[in-house]
Amino acid sequence: MKLNIKFIFYSCLGLLWLSIFSCKKLELAESDPPNVIDLFVKGTTLTDTLEFLKDGKVIGQTYSEHGEFNVKVVMEDVSAELKIRRKGQQEILSKRTISAEQKQQNIIYYFDGEKMYADFVTVNVKGFAQGEVEFTVDDKVVGSGSGKDFPVINIGVDAGQTRLLQVRKKGTTESLMNKEVKAGSSAIPWVFYFDGEKIFDKIDAGLPANPVNMLLTASFTSKLNIFRGPADLVIYEGRRSGLPYQSTATTFRIELPEDGTFSKSIEIPPFPEGAFKAYVFRIVKRGTLTELPYDVTNEILPMLPSTGFSGGSLSFTPGGAAILTISDVKEYDDWDGGTWIYFRHIDIASYFK
Repeated sequence: MKLNIKFIFYSCLGLLWLSIFSCKKLELAESDPPNVIDLFVKGTTLTDTLEFLKDGKVIGQTYSEHGEFNVKVVMEDVSAELKIRRKGQQEILSKRTISAEQKQQNIIYYFDGEKMYADFVTVNVKGFAQGEVEFTVDDKVVGSGSGKDFPVINIGVDAGQTRLLQVRKKGTTESLMNKEVKAGSSAIPWVFYFDGEKIFDKIDAGLPANPVNMLLTASFTSKLNIFRGPADLVIYEGRRSGLPYQSTATTFRIELPEDGTFSKSIEIPPFPEGAFKAYVFRIVKRGTLTELPYDVTNEILPMLPSTGFSGGSLSFTPGGAAILTISDVKEYDDWDGGTWIYFRHIDIASYFK
């Protein structure tokens, strides 16, 4: 009996010793922890959702237009191959190499539906468009916009490459303006004004010499076939709540260029504090004070009293500038009879700051 007890005791002791020894062996034999890198993928695709694969497995995807994702990648070797393909397809569009030595890595791409580029340059469009415009590269539309709303445009480039970004009126093929885009450039600004037919890239009203005044410049394009230019813009002053035709003419006058470009700037002063006044404008035949620059022979008469005046007052910014784009509108008064020609204006100065 004592012999059995001793046998059991020494057997358990042996097993315990073996267990401890084995654990130490396992600790010594355990491999180094896995090498993990932080991979950031960013780019643009005009058409497709893209998949990114490592070792045959999808590790992320980007959708159309501007896409990006961040993923932790386990590296078994000193480098690995990252493959890019359209979602749901087997064709590999591009291959990139990622290194185990760099803990943070960036992959940049641009895919235009046919070609994969290694990098892209951003073009920041700013300004104003009367109507919709399209941006193209090699006749491919890469963006569109109207009013003050323009997209951020990325242009795919390879090392050392220069590409040409063009803007055109939507529905046409003629380029109105070009912008060179060179590989390696930082973000490129592109500022312009589109009046519906022509485009201008130099619009700078500047600042008034007297900091209490406001600088004013204007561009006018008539949409009516009865317009007979040239014309002037005359500044009127009146009560804020009054009707435009009840205002009084000032001596401030702008000669409006006939080609729709912007006029020379003039300075207009502020009203005395508490005056409760506002500026409006009237467009008249060149050199006159009240004569309309329109042939109204075949119009329904009489011409209503507000004819020739702006549809609203001007916003006054002391020390600032107003850049007005003006167009004309003709309406008929079916109730009392008569014709009304008035002017809509947009101050686009804030879009060029």
